[in-house]
Amino acid sequence: MQKKYCIIILGLLCITPSANAEAPARSRTAACAHRGDCKVAPENTLPAILSAVKKGAPMIEFDVQKTKDGHLVIMHDGTVDRTTNGRGKVSDLSFAEIRALDAGSWFAPEFAGTQVPTLEEVLDAIPPGILCNVHLKSGPGLAAEAARLIRDKGRLADCFLACTEEQILEARAVVPEIMTCNMTRQMGNRALYVENTIRIGAQFIQFIRDQSLDGIENDVARCHAHGIRVNFYSAQDVPTIRTLAEAGVDYILTDDLDLCMKTLVEFHREKEEKQAAQQTATE
Repeated sequence: MQKKYCIIILGLLCITPSANAEAPARSRTAACAHRGDCKVAPENTLPAILSAVKKGAPMIEFDVQKTKDGHLVIMHDGTVDRTTNGRGKVSDLSFAEIRALDAGSWFAPEFAGTQVPTLEEVLDAIPPGILCNVHLKSGPGLAAEAARLIRDKGRLADCFLACTEEQILEARAVVPEIMTCNMTRQMGNRALYVENTIRIGAQFIQFIRDQSLDGIENDVARCHAHGIRVNFYSAQDVPTIRTLAEAGVDYILTDDLDLCMKTLVEFHREKEEKQAAQQTATE
C-alpha cells in the first residue's frame, strides 16, 4: 500500500531569526490538516498526507518520533498499539519491526498493508508551498536530526518544528535558521505564552481550545505585531471555525479538513462581499 502512494545557550534562546520579523501576518485564515486528512484515511500515513495535498490544504501537521535504532518515523502515540496491528513503544522497536506493521486496517479494510512512513517520505510527498507542521515528540537528538533532514531536503522555507523550548535550542544549535513553533505552553495564561514565544523568537505559536476564546483576538494581534503566525488546536465545528477566523488566527488544525476548508471559503467570501458593499456605499 505504501509503495502505491509513493550564557551560549541563553544567547541561542534569545536569538530572533530574521524570518520572524519578515513573515507577514496572513490576511485569510487557512486550514491545517491535523495528522493529514485523518477523517478519510488513517492518521499520520501517506494516504492521509496525500489526500490533504490533493485537497489543497495550506498546512499539514504530522508527528515525528525516533525508533530504537534511530530512524525518524511518523506516529502520534508513544506506542504503536492504537494505530497498528502491533504492540510496544516506538522507542523500543526497530525500524524494521515498525515497518512490518499494518498501520491501515484499524481504520478501514481498504487501507490494509499501509506502512508507518518516515519523515523523509512525508517531506517528499508534500510539495513545496504547503507548510509542514512537524510536531516533534520527545527523544534525545530528535530535534537536531529533524532540523538537519529538513535543511538537507531544501525545505527550510516551508517546514517548521513544533516543539519545546529545549528542542528549539537543540535544533538551532545545528540549523540556526530553522523555523519553529513554541509548544512550551502556559496552559492557564495565554498572554504569558505569547510573551515567552516573542522572547525566544519562534515564528509560530499554537493556542489550544482548553483555554477560553475570550480576548483571543488581542493575543493574535500581539503575535502578528511580532511577525508570529498563530496556529489553533483544534476545531471541528462551524461556529468555532468562524470565531477563530474572525479573531485572525492564521491556521486552524482540524480533523475534518473538508468542513474547515468549506467554512473558511464561505467566511472569507462573506467578509469580502460585506467589505465591497461598504466601500460602494461610501463612494
